[in-house]
This record gives sequence, C-alpha cells and structure tokens, in this order.
Amino acid sequence: MKEISIEILKELEKGNIKTKCDLNKVKLRVLNKYKPQAEIKHIPKNADIYFAASEEERKKFKEILSLKPVRTISGVAPIAMMSEPYPCPHTMKGIGPCSYCPGGPGSAFGNVPQSYTGKEPSTRRAIRNNYDPYFIVFNRLEHYVAMGRIPDKAEIIIQGGTFTFFPREYQEYFVKYALKAMNDFSKLFFNGNGNLDLFRFKKFFELPRELDEDDKRIKKVQQKLVYIKNLDLNDDENRKKIESLFFEDNDFFNGSVSNGRLSNVSGDIENNNAKITVSAQIISPGKIDSNILAIKNIQSKMQNENNKSFALKQIQKENETSFIRCVGLTIETKSDFGKLYHGNLMLELGCTRVEIGVQSIYDEVLEATSRGNSAADNIESIRVLKDLGFKINCHYMPGLPLTTKEMDMHGLRQLFENQDYMPDMLKIYPCMIMEGTRLYDDWKAGKFNPLTTKEAAEIIAEAKRFVPEFLRIVRIQRDIPTYVTSSGVDRTNLRQYVERVCKEKRIKCRCTRCREAGLNSIQNKNINLENLKIKVMEYEASKGKEFFISAEDIENDVIFGYCRLRFPSQSLRQEITKDSALIREIHVYSAAVQIGKKSDDSFQHRGIGKKLMTKAEETAKQHGKNKMVVLAGIGAKEYFKKLDYELEGVYVVKDLRI
Repeated sequence: MKEISIEILKELEKGNIKTKCDLNKVKLRVLNKYKPQAEIKHIPKNADIYFAASEEERKKFKEILSLKPVRTISGVAPIAMMSEPYPCPHTMKGIGPCSYCPGGPGSAFGNVPQSYTGKEPSTRRAIRNNYDPYFIVFNRLEHYVAMGRIPDKAEIIIQGGTFTFFPREYQEYFVKYALKAMNDFSKLFFNGNGNLDLFRFKKFFELPRELDEDDKRIKKVQQKLVYIKNLDLNDDENRKKIESLFFEDNDFFNGSVSNGRLSNVSGDIENNNAKITVSAQIISPGKIDSNILAIKNIQSKMQNENNKSFALKQIQKENETSFIRCVGLTIETKSDFGKLYHGNLMLELGCTRVEIGVQSIYDEVLEATSRGNSAADNIESIRVLKDLGFKINCHYMPGLPLTTKEMDMHGLRQLFENQDYMPDMLKIYPCMIMEGTRLYDDWKAGKFNPLTTKEAAEIIAEAKRFVPEFLRIVRIQRDIPTYVTSSGVDRTNLRQYVERVCKEKRIKCRCTRCREAGLNSIQNKNINLENLKIKVMEYEASKGKEFFISAEDIENDVIFGYCRLRFPSQSLRQEITKDSALIREIHVYSAAVQIGKKSDDSFQHRGIGKKLMTKAEETAKQHGKNKMVVLAGIGAKEYFKKLDYELEGVYVVKDLRI
C-alpha cells in the first residue's frame, strides 16, 4: 500500500491533481498498473497517502487529501456514538415499539440499537468496536487525525434509542469512558504545545496500512486499547509500561501481555453479536426474550468492564483542560423520558443538547403509531429542558399514518411558530418502510403508502418558507442506506432534491445552516468579516422569553455565530434564581481551529464569541437580571472562566451586579 501511495504522491507533485475527482482517477490508474503484480482488493484511502507522505508533502497536499470538510466546518468535530442494543421503555410496557421503528434486540436486522438497521456508518463503527465507548471514540479520533484534522473541540452525540431509559450505571459508564478516551488520546499523541506526535500516532495505529490487511490492523489496535482502557495514564508506572510496550522496541504482540488475558480479545470482539443471537435462539425466538437478554448483557458488561476506581466527576474534571475536549454532549430520548428527573440526570453527565423524538403534533397519530407518549408530553419536555438550559433538537416525521400533506405542512409550521414548540434545531425524517415493523405489514397488505421522494421534497421545501432565523435544519432524511428500506424515499440525497425544489420555486431558507459562514465560505460565496453586525431577535417560546443574538454580515446574509439567551419560565434548580438569565448556547461557525490558535481560513478565535457574550450580558441587565447562568460543555468551561465566570453546580455563572 505504501508503494502505491508514494506513486500517487508523485502524481500530486506534478500538479495534475486539482480536485477530488482528479485524485480518484489517478488512484485507479496507479492501481491498474499494480494489479498484475498483486491482487489488490481496496483502493488506497486518502489517509494511506497522507501517512506515506513526507512532512512537507502533508502540508502541501493537506486540503486535497482531507475528507468531509463539512464535518468540522461548523466549528466542532462531531463523534456519533451508538449505545448497546436495548429495548424501548414503552416496549417493556407492552405498548411499543413504534409501528415504523426498525431495529432493537431480536429484530429483523439482528441485534442492533433501537431505530437503527446496523447499516448506518455510526452503527457499523459501533458494531466493529463492540459498542465500547472507549474504542469508538479512539477510532473516530484516529479517523479525524488521519484526515489531517485536529479534533480538539469534539462533540459527542449519543445515539441508539432512549438513552435515559438505560440503567443509570450504564449511562455514567458510557460517558465516562468516552471522555477518558479523549483524555488518553491527548496524552498519548500530543505534546505539551498541542502538536501531534506523528511518529507515535503512526506506530500505535500501525500506519500506513499494509496492503489489504486492515482487518488485522484494527484487531491489533483493539488489543492495545483493551490493555490501556482501565489504566490511569497519570500514573508514572503505567506510562512507563505503555512506552515500553507500544513505542519502544518491545513487541507487544509477542510478549507476555498478549499471551495472557489479551490473547482472545479480538475474537471476543468479533463474535460478541453472534453470541447474543445464538443465546436468544436457545431461549426463544421471541422479541421479549431478546429484550431480556439485552438487559442481562448490559448487567454483565457493568460487572466486567466498568472500573469504578475511575469516577465520572474525576474524568470530567480532567477533560476540562485536556487537549481534546468535549465541548458538547448530545443525548437522544423520548419526551416521556425527558422530564425534570431525566433532565437533572443528563446535566450530571455533562449533556448540553437533547434530541427529542416529537415525530408528530397530533395525538391521534402518536397513538396510531404506538409512540407511547402524547403531544402534551412533547410540549412539557421541551419547556422543562429549555428551562434547565439545554439546546433542543426535535425530530419530526412527515408521512406518518393518518396524516395528509396539508397536516404535515401544518405540523411543521406549528413547530416553527407555536410557542409550545419552537426548538433550536430540527431533523426531518420522512416515514420509511422497513422490514420487521408493523408498518411494513400494513404496507404489504396495501393499507399504507409512504411518501415518495418527490412528495417528501415538496413538503419540506414548502415548509422552508416559514423557517425562523433562530432554527437550524440539521438533517433531512435518516442516515439509512436505501437498500435496506422497502418503500418510501428512495434517494439518499433528499436534501439536494429539496434544494432543487426551493430553487425552482424561489424559496429562500433562512435557517442557520443555510446561512452559516463555514458552509458559505466553502461554496465560495462573498463573505466580509468587516461587515459584521450584532443583531438581536426577541421571541416568546415555551412560556419563557428568548433572545437570538447573532453576529452577521447582513449585506451578504451570512451568520458568523450566535448566542441563545433565555429568561426561563420557572426556576427548576437552585443555581437558577428568579432573577437569572440562561445562556443555552454560544457558537461561532467556520472550520474548527485549535484551542488557543488562530487561522486565516476561519472565523473562530477572532473575538466574535466575546462580542456575543457582551451583548447577552447587556441584554440581561437591561431586563433587570442580576445573574447569568451558562450551561457550558465540559471542555468549554475554561473559555468562560476567562470571561470571569465561575463554577456553580453543573453550570458556570457570573454576578451581573459586579
């Protein structure tokens, strides 16, 4: 693989490769040259070329070899994580699962997380890593570095069903080891100045890859991770062991360590899901027994893998100043498991954003699809979580049973304009037909027809007329390959179809995603930081008062960043007094820049955040508020300390009277 990569680098040096398309053509041409000599099954990844390059070549060709720039162009590096297969709460009550929901223990797709098929990128990554949070984060950070990105501002997104229904111990375990992975990755591969030690990184992850032997490489890396997962890397003796085993001349895989408890690790990881499936078949093929087995699997994992000598609070505290920091943590839940009790528990985990599966504003639709909660539950959950300081991302499903196009248009408009909803973000997931669901049976019987690609695009495009400036449409369509769906939207690029309809009808979307500086800059649109103006939009929502404070180039309709300021409708915690104002989010767009550094290609670290904070504090004082309460991400707390905020409970606060 290295020889092939070097050949491709020679073509890059000639200056013949200007685009990703050019690069792919050269890859194929070089591969065809080598095929007579070796049976090559895989095309070299950009990461293979990157690690075969010299330091000078890496700097020179960094942009052309980087993948998925949109991932970090919004200012953070997202890490989507999948929890273990586990039943939904209303399934255990005998109500669910939802009639449209695939996956779950013992599903038609095997033992996969609820509402997933096992074919999504994040699910495949979780399965490959045995649903281990430590492995998953290490794997994702490895990918970012391999793409030439430094993911020092990371955002954890926990997917896989109703996370707040999992046992409390598992929730803490999952977050704890995700954060420990960030802390350990920082210690292993970055020096005191925040610079990547590429030699250590390549040696640990065995890069560049050998030709068509990536599976072996992955298993060897996982063996190393099993060894260090429960080691305290602050301990001098442990650090010496790791240096000796992984970075000096000693061969970890020929030594006594690998011959002991690690000798079968890769086999256990590979066969975990198969064992669960076999056990379920021995007990009974029924869904209930699969759910019980999934619960027992979690209990077993807590007994065998959760090192209680590492406390969550201790790991969180360390991450506040770690090189790679968790600046945001997102949890998915249902509204009946997103009330005050659950909100307080999520705060303790370090959660900053909650994704709520609203799905419909109509009670008759929620009941017909066995959702297990009401529209009133959705409204209450949104209000409570906003009053605790969370950002709210709602999911909505056009095309559900009993709905019409007009009902869906009305439903989406209600989300945008009805004060009971008005979330900060929205994911729009047209209803799809998947095997193993009750809706699949109805479709087969001719009782239900889902929306087509054209119908879904029309509804969403029309809804974009009414999108408020404070809202971000995060995603349009589930990240599920269409080959596993039986009917419904049959294109994975639904957003492009929506954009085409918008263009034809001259519909201009005003959501923050469509206007953000990062995306507009990579689309070569006119942006002028000198035109920056601070703008305040005031509105009522969830019985409280909201201020969307944005930094914009108004002339070019571009947003550089924003702050979400709320006067809560109720004081739900002692940190939040009746005279408190809440900052639920502050965000500056553009390519993520390392903490403490600047870049000519980014709008981060240019004082925009401070301007937004100053305006938020001024606004709060003008309305008689004397205390600012900020729900900051674990790794963002140091930023607020520099602005004279101090820790109080799970928040950072400032006395506005001083």
